[in-house]
Amino acid sequence: MNWNKVHESDLKGALLVTRGAAFRDLGRLDEAEKCAVQAMECQPESHQPYTLMGAIYYDRCEYAKGDHWFDMAAERGANDTDDEIERIVRMTKDRDKRRDVAKYLL
Repeated sequence: MNWNKVHESDLKGALLVTRGAAFRDLGRLDEAEKCAVQAMECQPESHQPYTLMGAIYYDRCEYAKGDHWFDMAAERGANDTDDEIERIVRMTKDRDKRRDVAKYLL
């Protein structure tokens, strides 16, 4: 996609978040993070790129950093960060990783 052709910052930010989420689903976390950072540049007041970053850091088992991003998302109006964390735990296939995140959350 030619990102230079997308002039509306809200649309560009939403597309980048969606692309980043797809990369995250594929386990391509570095690419997902790049999309989230670009989306923040387009939409600094939107909670969605910050929520994506929180999920990326939880996937990396860097829970405190993930919490930081989720807090930033909440400051921007996200009211579903707990739901997102629950989804991360539920969708994690690695039993040890699921136990580690549950231990961290407790």
